[in-house]
Amino acid sequence: MKGLLSLITFLPAFFCGYKTVAQRSSSRLSIVVSPALFVPVTVAVQAGVQYRANNRFSILAEAALPTFHPDNTEYEKIEYWRTGIEFKYFMRRDSSFSKYVSLQNNYLFRELTDIDQALFYSKTQSFSYTNAVIKSPVFSSALKLGVELNAGKRFFFDAFVGGGLRFVFTQYQAKNILVTSTEPPKQGLFKFDDAWKYNYTLMRLHGSGGLRFGVRL
Repeated sequence: MKGLLSLITFLPAFFCGYKTVAQRSSSRLSIVVSPALFVPVTVAVQAGVQYRANNRFSILAEAALPTFHPDNTEYEKIEYWRTGIEFKYFMRRDSSFSKYVSLQNNYLFRELTDIDQALFYSKTQSFSYTNAVIKSPVFSSALKLGVELNAGKRFFFDAFVGGGLRFVFTQYQAKNILVTSTEPPKQGLFKFDDAWKYNYTLMRLHGSGGLRFGVRL
């Protein structure tokens, strides 16, 4: 009799938990939105679609477009957009939160227009110029740790942090280019100055962190 009473007491909790998991497992697609910051300072809205392949793996595709340009006195024009894909592996899932590790790859289109006189650098020389178009796309790759915090059946927050490498491919198209006597700064992984001032491919450390808001469809 005691065993039967225990079973009757347990069943409602069991079916309640089963229903919650079933509802969540049927939501394979999610929409995520987050703020993004480009350098030089440009604020963007980033949005994406996340597809849950199974209980362990998800794929997230995102894109960001600038929505606000603060006053910039250094460059006449700044153009940006970014797209990326992230592969998530969930180490733990339950009704309140889900921990994951992920690999994220991003491509950033970046083009600057500078009508003033300034300097750019090669590996061995420094150059002065006027009126330049600076094409400086960036490819980055990062390993991340994150957690999805559930806020009801459909809503969740995604917090993450990680690091990796970024590759900056810069090319100058300028007028009145002259060699100067200024020695070009030496570069390495741990430099954090403006990468687009160097007219060659750079490899630098890349950090990633942020917070997304998600809605399961």
